Amino acid sequence: MANKQRYLTLGGAWAAWLFDALDAGIFGFVMLAIATTFSVQLGDVVSTIAWFLLATGIGGYLLGGISDKIGRKTTILASVLAYGTGTLLCGYADSVAELNVYRFIVGVAVGGLWSAAASLVSEIWKPEGRAKAIAWMQTGWSGGQLLAAVFAWTILNPHDPESWRHLFLYSSIPAFATFVYILIFVKESPVWLANREFRKNNAGNNSIFEIFKPQYLKATLLALTISILGMYGYWIITAFTPAFLQNILKVRIDQAPVFLVWTGIGAIIGYIVFGSMAEKLGRRKTFAIFFIGMTLMIPAFTYAVSHMPLTDGKLAFTAQNVMILGSLSALLGFFTGYFSGFGAWYSELFPTSIRSTASGFCFNFGRVGAILGIKLVPFLIPKIGFTYTITLASVSYLIAAVMVFTLKETKGTELTSGN
Repeated sequence: MANKQRYLTLGGAWAAWLFDALDAGIFGFVMLAIATTFSVQLGDVVSTIAWFLLATGIGGYLLGGISDKIGRKTTILASVLAYGTGTLLCGYADSVAELNVYRFIVGVAVGGLWSAAASLVSEIWKPEGRAKAIAWMQTGWSGGQLLAAVFAWTILNPHDPESWRHLFLYSSIPAFATFVYILIFVKESPVWLANREFRKNNAGNNSIFEIFKPQYLKATLLALTISILGMYGYWIITAFTPAFLQNILKVRIDQAPVFLVWTGIGAIIGYIVFGSMAEKLGRRKTFAIFFIGMTLMIPAFTYAVSHMPLTDGKLAFTAQNVMILGSLSALLGFFTGYFSGFGAWYSELFPTSIRSTASGFCFNFGRVGAILGIKLVPFLIPKIGFTYTITLASVSYLIAAVMVFTLKETKGTELTSGN
């Protein structure tokens, strides 16, 4: 594949992941507003996140399998269309139950997109640049989270309790534009195209359960465990930081996103730095460094936030306060850069015929494991407080830093059409 086409394809994968993250990220800003609209408890709305995370696992596994069968590009197109439509429908939901259905659709698409996009980018890039290419693709996630904060900041109106609906409606629009771009400019993976003959001759082995065969089972389970640990902490931070800031600092619903913009900026830098480090130090050491970074930054962030001085019971929007909280948020975001490593590492662990299935399962079912974390948060907050509850997320990162050394190092692996 020519270099120009590689970058066009990377651009399409990046845009798809960017707006995927936008649609996934906006929910954290409107949980309290949704609870008010439907007269339910925060825990009831948190259940919607649980359904979303379950759907990402299902989507990553099933659409990953579909991607291995019908192609990376076709699966990406279907995923983009699905998450755009699901987000649009969220704006018209009349109950939490209805919202659960629409967020489930978005979740299936989020999981399926990553599986196909990570495989596509990994297969078109040479080994020495693969981690960097995936890192650039992954900046789409932090960029989308950043964009979600910008959208929330500009669209949400503290005087209009229904403004959360507008956030969903406007956030769905970019997905449909991305669909058109991918349809026109993105090409199918040559590695997958060449692998079709192998799949045809080995039709009996083309099952989504192949990743659980003895030769792959160890790698599958270890990769899944690392994903669960990384997702457990991340989704607690992502889902509850806006509510945490509203609860501790008494900032308005339209002010919390201002601070999370810094998190997105830090994450973008972290993704790029992770990609460069992974090429030099290897996948395992780089993951360990970033996981340790998260272990230290979460308690530093929650401690600093809970001890910031309030004016008349709430945080004043002074330059000093914005700089302090912004810097802490950026550092927290930086160490989430480990997400840019999963695509390359998991793609290198498995052969072409099951690459999307395996990486999709291991990465996205990590979010399913995170359901326990987000379900525990509303239970723990009344008992130990918001600050200590969020801080507990750091424990999962410490365990993950050790677990990464149970998987093999894959730096320099050549991806071919054969098995």
